[in-house]
Amino acid sequence: MLTSFGLMLSMGFVGSLHCIGMCGGLVSALSLSRPRIWWGGLLGYQVGRVTTYALLGLGAGLLGGALSGIELAPRVLAVLAGVVMIVFGLNLAGLAPDPLTRITDRVRRRIGLARLTQLATGQPSLWSWYAMGLANGLLPCGLVYAALSLALAGGGVIQGTTMMAAFGLGTVPAMLLAPAALRGLTPELRGRGMRVAGLLLVLLGVWTVARGGILPMGHMG
Repeated sequence: MLTSFGLMLSMGFVGSLHCIGMCGGLVSALSLSRPRIWWGGLLGYQVGRVTTYALLGLGAGLLGGALSGIELAPRVLAVLAGVVMIVFGLNLAGLAPDPLTRITDRVRRRIGLARLTQLATGQPSLWSWYAMGLANGLLPCGLVYAALSLALAGGGVIQGTTMMAAFGLGTVPAMLLAPAALRGLTPELRGRGMRVAGLLLVLLGVWTVARGGILPMGHMG
């Protein structure tokens, strides 16, 4: 369990540069709509995202529990998660395209993220920023799908929920620093950071595939 928790935390942290690229502009726009950075609102936004990830993990845990009777299911899911991490890492490093770009744009429109952003900007409150975080957690993302595959392989509700919560927590530091990071990082520095993070994610994916081929996630820690 501890190994799974650490893996999810690491995956969220390593992939969080992608979070800055995909969602950091939104957070920065909200922050710039106020005279000063509203840390309470930013924290509410992060709690909303982590809440969504934990709820997704709960659903994955329920399904994973149902699949736990199938002997090879945890191994297959763990290997699948590793493969997704490798593909996503290659994209993060700029070596492969992101196949989810169009889907993400459609979902963004469907869940009304722009409207929630306007509400959070025009009538700022902890609830509006929290609601925006809840919606943002639903955006299609290869990194989230890899995390959900591992949560499925966890084989239980508690495992799935805590693993996805750990994944969300791993992304929080970068997202809290997104406004400052987007101002302070030059495109060249950010590009280098993305490449390093992508390669680390590829290595993490290879390790996950190797471990998944040996032991089910439920017996990894």
